[in-house]
Amino acid sequence: MDKVRFAIIGCGGIAQSHMDAIAALPNAEVAVTVDISKERAEQAAQKYGARRWVTSTEEAVKDDAVNAVSICLPHALHEAHALIAAKAGKHILVEKPMAVSLQECDHMIAAAEAAKVTLMVGQVLRFREVNREARRLIRSGAIGKPTNVIRRRHSFTKEYRAEPWSNNPAIAGGWVLYGFGAHEMDMILYLNDAHARTTFALGRKTNPHWQDYDDIDILLNLSNDAMATMTHSINMKPGAWDCILAGTEGTLFITNDALTLNGETPPQKFDDQGGMGRQISEFVNAVLEGREPEASGRDVRRTMQALEAVKISLAEKRPVEADKL
Repeated sequence: MDKVRFAIIGCGGIAQSHMDAIAALPNAEVAVTVDISKERAEQAAQKYGARRWVTSTEEAVKDDAVNAVSICLPHALHEAHALIAAKAGKHILVEKPMAVSLQECDHMIAAAEAAKVTLMVGQVLRFREVNREARRLIRSGAIGKPTNVIRRRHSFTKEYRAEPWSNNPAIAGGWVLYGFGAHEMDMILYLNDAHARTTFALGRKTNPHWQDYDDIDILLNLSNDAMATMTHSINMKPGAWDCILAGTEGTLFITNDALTLNGETPPQKFDDQGGMGRQISEFVNAVLEGREPEASGRDVRRTMQALEAVKISLAEKRPVEADKL
């Protein structure tokens, strides 16, 4: 194989970012575009030079020119389309969250392993320069042994018209917990090279539009013995999106494009928009090299395991042992 030729499954908003990144790579191309809307599939095919457009994943994976899929569908549809792709022997890049239940994630991992295809999840924050540098610093011992993590994501979002299914918990899994939480939980675990042992969560349903928790606070006990706090709200002005990591020897503060170590800012500048390009490149190179990618399905299972524990904790109002799920 000399090039990864994608079928793009779903041609909505996030798919445009995927296709832009694919188009910029010499060893990848958009081969087929797929959408239930013929107009949207055709427009995407024309824009990105795809060979053809179709309206079903089943038809797309029959195309011998296609050797990979990029699944950019509503969250609850990820499992079904990943299983179709795996059965057809196609490599799989799926947008985050991997799915809306841990059982669905396990089905996807098992199907990919049985078909001997790559399964990678679009945890794009792992590929932002500032987060990669933060992880490097933590691994190098710059803050000593991590002891306490506080991660915040606050905004004011009354509705999200770009994704009309976002306020349907059966499809979104909860817009805050799975739409945003898949990013934030993954970052905590990625930066700490850890998984969640125990979780406890409290939530509030403040805006009836979302039909689910739109304010969530989460406590975590991590496998590296650090404790972590995640706070999520889409009812707050002004917003915040940052992370503090304290260790036995220092403290790291991270935003989307900057970090400080013990109050001092390193001189380098960080690109806060290049994560998607690096993510797609990682998937393409992993497929061509026959290796497991960063953010593989097996690796991201720990993120989905923690989110499943939070979901149970919110429903049952008790601590949950995430690593037993």
